[in-house]
Amino acid sequence: MSFFWRLTCPAALDTIEIFADALEPHVLSVGWFETENPEIWMVEATVREEPNIEFLQSLLNEVASQNYLTASQLHSEKLPDADWLEQTWKNFPPLEIARFYIYGSHAKGEIPARLIGMEINAATAFGSGEHETTTGCLQTLCDFDEAGLQFKKPLDMGCGSGVLAMAIAKLWQIPVLAVDNDPESVRVAEQNALINECSSLIHAVCNEGFEGGIVQSQGPFDLIVANILAGPLCHMAGDMVANILNGGHIVLSGLLTRQVDSVVAAYESAGVTLDNIKKVGDWATLSFKK
Repeated sequence: MSFFWRLTCPAALDTIEIFADALEPHVLSVGWFETENPEIWMVEATVREEPNIEFLQSLLNEVASQNYLTASQLHSEKLPDADWLEQTWKNFPPLEIARFYIYGSHAKGEIPARLIGMEINAATAFGSGEHETTTGCLQTLCDFDEAGLQFKKPLDMGCGSGVLAMAIAKLWQIPVLAVDNDPESVRVAEQNALINECSSLIHAVCNEGFEGGIVQSQGPFDLIVANILAGPLCHMAGDMVANILNGGHIVLSGLLTRQVDSVVAAYESAGVTLDNIKKVGDWATLSFKK
């Protein structure tokens, strides 16, 4: 039997992104959730190989020192695959988000009328649909559809499980380029597209953002969605805008409401105009137009 390891580290809400960013290159997936104490959140990461706790703790200590913080102790626990998946399934009831009905295979039933079903199971790639950032993106895409917008060349940058790429494919029946720098995410996105009968529309590739020629050769795009984190979004602003057509739309999420101003400034400086801000809890989804 193979195993997953779960890594956890408590942190304040305004510091979780800092610690998540430090862990992200070294784990399969990373996210965060609230605890009973509203002042304390838990950063959680998943790995398949036994983690080097000393190394990962040193990364947290280093980034904490750079930001005048103190890192909490990183803890790890080993769980059998089946146990981890079962627990995740229990915490993932079907969701109705805008025009979408998102469910795991354990909860598959009749899809409500007029809703678009998407089966997303627990996996090692970020994005099962329950996070507020995904909600904001799906709502924004449905707003576009209801407004009569049409797209032909979309890009999902940082696709994770592929939920947003599939949402675009299902809303507009168009091919979507899905990009992630994690090979596991690409594998999961391809698997999800197959399960949801839209694999012919999803082209998933492993690539580091806009680097190299893979993405540029497919663009420019008329729709780009990126549900990542505020830091990488700001870093990508120039490339994102350079790869969007005039009249095209950019949808960004993965940022806290307190980070809206810095992300908006980065993208407006790069040449796009803020069109809408959608807030879900402490998280924001931004849409821009070029």
